[in-house]
Amino acid sequence: MVDHAHKLFDEMPQLNCERTVMSFNALLSACVNSREFDKMGELLSEVGEKYSIKPDRVSCNTVIKAFCEMGSLDSAYSVIDEMEKNGFQPDLITFNTLLDGFYRNERFSEAEKVWALMEDKNVVPNVISYNPKLRALVADNRISEAIELIEEMGSKGVNPDAYSFNALIKGFCDGGNLEEAKKWYDEMEKKNDCKPLQGTFTLLGSLACEKGDFDFALELCKKAINQRCRVNLLMMQLVVDGLVKESKMEEAKELVELGKSNGYFRYKLEIPSNV
Repeated sequence: MVDHAHKLFDEMPQLNCERTVMSFNALLSACVNSREFDKMGELLSEVGEKYSIKPDRVSCNTVIKAFCEMGSLDSAYSVIDEMEKNGFQPDLITFNTLLDGFYRNERFSEAEKVWALMEDKNVVPNVISYNPKLRALVADNRISEAIELIEEMGSKGVNPDAYSFNALIKGFCDGGNLEEAKKWYDEMEKKNDCKPLQGTFTLLGSLACEKGDFDFALELCKKAINQRCRVNLLMMQLVVDGLVKESKMEEAKELVELGKSNGYFRYKLEIPSNV
């Protein structure tokens, strides 16, 4: 509802509420989230003359995010020069936004320039800095390098989070390697502050069913339900069917009842009728 947001922004003085760079940044963010990039450009062109507001570092970071969303990565990177000309130094948000943009577009060499600039500016990376690189390495089938990156994070005191582990698990699941995927799932489980994601359960559970490891798939379903994490219904039904084929009727019934008690009754999760 960018038009409504813009209208309210214009009416703020009439409502005895001063327009500030904070309210301007909120409007910029609304443009980005709505992908109304043309309107964002209009705002930036008139912010000084019409509103007497000087953009700050948050404004610049929002512009960088917009360029990244548009795929104009060179323009995004060039904003850093504009920031510095206006007396602002890029911060961790600046660099993380650029890293995500470059890695999502598989531009590894440009991303390395961002890492180098971070080091030059003494900006310490966090887990959000590393995760886009992990995903990009996995997508490029460079799993061994992704594992090395996880090790590098540990050596630098950066703890991998659920998204870090999920990237590796996805890589091994896509390659059909259940044992390695389970290994990294176990590593994630060892972290007290690291809960598996919905995608983690679906990836692992689907591959476990494909490989015939229905006991592990059952364990995943039960854990996901207990975590209030929505489980893929088709995957759950595969687990039920697999357990039934292995004559594990009690386990199959347990999963069906657990599913029904947690809202899956609407989707006809059931024991196969031909048993």
